[in-house]
Amino acid sequence: MSSKLNLAEYTKEYVIGIEELDEQHQSFFEMLTKIDAVAPDLYRPMDEDEADDILDILGELRDYALHHFGTEEGYMQEVKYPGLKAQKAAHNKFITDVIRMEAEIMNGSSMPPIKIRNFITEWYGEHILTMDKPFGTFYSKTED
Repeated sequence: MSSKLNLAEYTKEYVIGIEELDEQHQSFFEMLTKIDAVAPDLYRPMDEDEADDILDILGELRDYALHHFGTEEGYMQEVKYPGLKAQKAAHNKFITDVIRMEAEIMNGSSMPPIKIRNFITEWYGEHILTMDKPFGTFYSKTED
C-alpha cells in the first residue's frame, strides 16, 4: 500500500494571520513528512530501525511543538486572550499523548507509523482550525 495516502499538508485553510505562528505551523507540517521517508510502508508495524527513526522524529516534533506552543501562548498572554487556559490544556494533552506514543514504541509496540502520523496530523489540523483560528481573529482585532 502506498505511503503517500493521507499526506500531511499545510494549506491556506490553516493560515491564522499571525506570520510567525503561520510559519511555525507550516514548518510543523513539513516535519511530519519525515515519517514517510523513514517508513516506506506506513501500514506495517515498524521494524527496530524504523522505530528508532520514528522515535527521533517524534522527539524532534515534540521539542518543536513545545517551542511553538510557548511562542503561541506568549502571543495570547500579550493580548490577554480569554481562551489561553483552554489552549494550554490542549497543548499539554498533546505533549502527554506524544510522550505516551514514544513510550509505547520504546516498549516494543507494534503500532504502524500511519497511526502516529495520522494522530499528529489530525490533532494539529483540528487544533489550528478550532482553537488557533479564533485566536488569530481575536489577535487581529487587538492590532487595529
